[in-house]
Amino acid sequence: MTAVASLAVLALGCAAPGTRDGDVPAVPTNTPASSAVVAEPTGPQADAPPNHADNNGWKQRHELSAADQRTGQKLAARIRPKLEALRAAGDFAPASTQRELLELGIKAAAIEVTAMRPPTGQETPPPGAVYAVHFANVGCVIGDVRPDRVMVEVTGSASEFGCLEPFSH
Repeated sequence: MTAVASLAVLALGCAAPGTRDGDVPAVPTNTPASSAVVAEPTGPQADAPPNHADNNGWKQRHELSAADQRTGQKLAARIRPKLEALRAAGDFAPASTQRELLELGIKAAAIEVTAMRPPTGQETPPPGAVYAVHFANVGCVIGDVRPDRVMVEVTGSASEFGCLEPFSH
């Protein structure tokens, strides 16, 4: 009986919003929802450190003009068959990759070839070679020769390091 009386008193004391003097009128609930507005972030990305862009600016590569892109694609088309032949022969030595690039008539000063880096926690690198050929003072054909693939990519060079990004950690 006490519970019923308490509920009755509570119901009488709880008037709907906007029905008492001085109340702000209630917002009707049957109005159509407005279209959602999604705010675009203007600051640093949530998962990136605050100076990520500045700290990695040295990695930015030159944009290639359409003519430079075509030059790079032609060079890449000459390089790929030579490196595919090395892969088919099971030859992944950096010296062999260097030799094949030189045989294409590419100047030695424009070529950089290194061995693959060992994976973290291992001392022995996997079989393969990483290479870069610099062309037209702004472009690079970069890639690698591995047992499972030959990669050939045309990209711009970077002011800080040229074609092959140095190992940093």
